[in-house]
Order: sequence, then structure tokens, then C-alpha cells
Amino acid sequence: MIGEKIKNLRLKKGYSITRLAEEANISKSYLSHLEKGLNNNPSLQMLDKIASSLHTTIDELIEGDISCPALTSKPALNLEWLQLIERAVQDGMTKEEFIEFQYYLKFRKTN
Repeated sequence: MIGEKIKNLRLKKGYSITRLAEEANISKSYLSHLEKGLNNNPSLQMLDKIASSLHTTIDELIEGDISCPALTSKPALNLEWLQLIERAVQDGMTKEEFIEFQYYLKFRKTN
């Protein structure tokens, strides 16, 4: 999904894959892998480089289609939230632990 979004924005800007890779200071093969969906988990640093080069935001890259009103009404994850999540994953937090923590917080709020 992210790769499709990057490719669509790149084409709208009239950029070749080579130009975007050069402007974002990333390898052409890395960008190609993203666009083809072979890499679906780019780091925030990579997303920031790509977003800046496309004159957009990370939020717009990770959201669904920008022009879709149903998706733009969702609250966007800001960079701070993304960094917190990335840090938790780097510290070893699993999806299961995250879900368990959410259940704990819900339980604590109701009791």
C-alpha cells in the first residue's frame, strides 16, 4: 500500500524513479522494492526522506488515497505517535503485547 502511494505521488509529480531516489538520497533499488511491495516496512527516516522529496507528509504516505473523503476523516497518526510505535517495536514489543496492553488500559479505565 505504501509503495503504491509513493509510486502514484511520484508519477503525479512527473518524477522518474531515478529522480526521486536521487532527491530522497536513497537507492533506486530500495525505492523500486517499496513501490513493488517487496518491502512494506520502511523506517520513519526513509518515509521522511521520500515524503520531503515529494513535497508531502509521512501521514499522507501512510494514509489511504488522499482524495478519498472517508479516509481523510480519520485522525492521522502524527510523527510523534509513529516514533513511539517504532521505538516500542525496536525495544522488542510484539503485536500481541501491544494488544494485551490495550486491553489492560481499557480494563483500568472501566474499573
